[in-house]
Amino acid sequence: MSTTVSEEALNGSLGDFPLAALMRSLESRRRTGALSLADGGEIWFSDGQVYLATNREGSPLSAVLYGAEIGNLDEIERLFAESDDHEPVLDQVLSARPERETLLRRLLHEYNLNSLFELLVPSEAGFSFESGRSHRLGDRLASDTGTLLAQAEHRIEIWRMIAGRIPSTSTTFRLAPAMPDFRFERVVTADEWQYLAHLDGRTSVAEVITATGESAFRVCSTLYRLLLEGLIEES
Repeated sequence: MSTTVSEEALNGSLGDFPLAALMRSLESRRRTGALSLADGGEIWFSDGQVYLATNREGSPLSAVLYGAEIGNLDEIERLFAESDDHEPVLDQVLSARPERETLLRRLLHEYNLNSLFELLVPSEAGFSFESGRSHRLGDRLASDTGTLLAQAEHRIEIWRMIAGRIPSTSTTFRLAPAMPDFRFERVVTADEWQYLAHLDGRTSVAEVITATGESAFRVCSTLYRLLLEGLIEES
């Protein structure tokens, strides 16, 4: 499939034009619109910055606002269901709850980072960019595209190291029978404890991910660190 690039149209195959290069091109040209991938992913740009990235397997966007305690899921879904001539969701939410901006920015950044982590897997999927198209969320918390890409690419490098010790999410772990060094003192964080509590030698990594509702990257990177420290072992 050939790739067509112009101010009016941008379409082709990720095999010819990899996603990272495509995003950097949209950033440098300060494009506004939606990049749609044939495998179900979408990335939304405002003046070259990314304000939303979604993938087919990811959690719903409403979970971001719910996590920031903006309202219940029904209330949040109604905001997204409003017509495009209504004020963008983030503008509505933050005009009423400005104290939630820092938390919402962090949660949305993590959501977009998780989506890009999945979308950057090499693919031959087709893509198209629709100029001027906007999302109900709004671009109020848009992120620098280059920074977001660099962070996602760094996660991919870390993931390659993790895969050497945790080759599959069907892997099971248990607590090590003894501390690796009797002089060693280790404070367990709240995040680490929620994973350790599930490690009984029978529960798989996939089940830990499901039970905690965390991303595969976050769970596996934490387990990888605990494994390197000798606090857990494969069962």
